[in-house]
Amino acid sequence: MHLRKIGFIVFITFIFSMVWIPHGFCADVAKIGIINFQKIFDNSNAGKTAKKEINKEGQRMEAELKKHGDEIKKLKETLERDQSVMSKDANDEKKWQLNRKLDDAKALKRKYDRKIQELQMRLVNSVRKDVLQLVKDYGKKHGFLLILEDINTVYAPPSLDVTDQIIKIYNENPPKKK
Repeated sequence: MHLRKIGFIVFITFIFSMVWIPHGFCADVAKIGIINFQKIFDNSNAGKTAKKEINKEGQRMEAELKKHGDEIKKLKETLERDQSVMSKDANDEKKWQLNRKLDDAKALKRKYDRKIQELQMRLVNSVRKDVLQLVKDYGKKHGFLLILEDINTVYAPPSLDVTDQIIKIYNENPPKKK
């Protein structure tokens, strides 16, 4: 009887070890996600607001440049029309004014290009900062090992894409304005 108890204990231990020990050595499945920041920027409320602000500022700058262009066009027309009746000094003065206005318009265009780029970078970086924090929190909450931006990813199955979930969360919990 004593031998039977020992055999039974050995048998139960063997069965238990065959069932439970392999699970101890198996790694969890690595949960990996992919996000498309451009899609987030295009489809999120904050991204759309940033785009509207950039477009509004760009249109204002474009109207200002057009106004300068119209002045230059008028000056050119006046110069061409009156060139034959003007004295050489008056003609030279008008050409100088025209060149001055052209240089001013070019300088203004460079200034506006720089301003619109700065505005774009500031707004995109603000959205990006909010999204990155959101992605970190989402990854921790849902047990992700890794969430990558798709810009550097050669291939990933669509099932790994968590962009739509991030957009939904981002729209439901917009960041507080600073």
